[in-house]
Amino acid sequence: MVRENTRGKLIVDPASNVNKKQEIIAYFLLIITMVIWGGTWPLGNWLVSPDLEGATIPPLMIAAIRYFLAIICFFLILKFKEGSLNWQFAKENWKILTLMGFLSVTVYQTGYLVGEIFVSASDASIMVATNAIWVVILSSLFLKTELFTWKKAAGTLLAFLAVILVVGFSPNVDVSNRILGDILILAAAFAYATYTVTSRHFLNKTKSRTEFYQPSSIWIMTWVSFFGFIITTPIALIISPEFLNPLEYFTIPAGIWIGIAYLAFLSTVGAYTFYLEGVKRLNASRAAIFQTLVPLFGVMLSAIFLQDKFDVFIYPFSLLLVILGITLVNFKSSYHKGEEHIKNEKK
Repeated sequence: MVRENTRGKLIVDPASNVNKKQEIIAYFLLIITMVIWGGTWPLGNWLVSPDLEGATIPPLMIAAIRYFLAIICFFLILKFKEGSLNWQFAKENWKILTLMGFLSVTVYQTGYLVGEIFVSASDASIMVATNAIWVVILSSLFLKTELFTWKKAAGTLLAFLAVILVVGFSPNVDVSNRILGDILILAAAFAYATYTVTSRHFLNKTKSRTEFYQPSSIWIMTWVSFFGFIITTPIALIISPEFLNPLEYFTIPAGIWIGIAYLAFLSTVGAYTFYLEGVKRLNASRAAIFQTLVPLFGVMLSAIFLQDKFDVFIYPFSLLLVILGITLVNFKSSYHKGEEHIKNEKK
């Protein structure tokens, strides 16, 4: 901030420079995060496509290995940051954590990886962005703190128009089964939205009980990933019993291992950590808007690495509708922003 001193000279407030620096760091971290998450769509398509790799493994085994690697990192990070895993609190809340793990890991990963067998990565990356819209609808129905305003209604309509546009006019029609793939991707988006609303309910419940441990974002991510892994792995092994033999893992192609490492370490652990750091330097609502960049990077990277067809009208217009839709549903009036500011000042 620039202000005048007692002699009428302009001086720069040092605190303003610090805040500006923090914002620049936040923007950098959030953009890197969105690039990484955008890259999961062409990568997922590549991992499950025998035509591209020549040899692959079943989708749920990819998910199981991914989360096995990720939860090791999450537990180490949680122990380092909080000094304790607070496993007793996880034990007390195992039912809701199991539900959250089932939705965000088992169902979402099934829809994401199996869906990409049948549909192009470009289409999938745009359709899964409807996750934000599903969150608004479900929050309005089940959370008393969320109201369904006309802005949210307009945003929801725009996002679904984008889905209709992609499904009806996508240039990437040379795929196995577009209808099935579209349904699976939309199911994944709906599952993750349900997980998001459930996690908000869980946080609201714990905040009202101040005498208990207040779970952090990293604690929730760690234990949700753990319970999701516990559910997903037996299903994956039932479908692919050959992986009960430890020697089978040595037959997995190096390219598949590299792809799984990207999903586990960069997408699940690294990008999520970057996102939390970005939120810390900005705020949750401002950081959430950056998620509109994920389908943009997904389409761009799919065109570059998978040679997906890029329609100069359909994709830019669909992306614009999604971005406008998500921006509208996250929009808060100046009145509510003022209320939030007053509440923060009181804290």
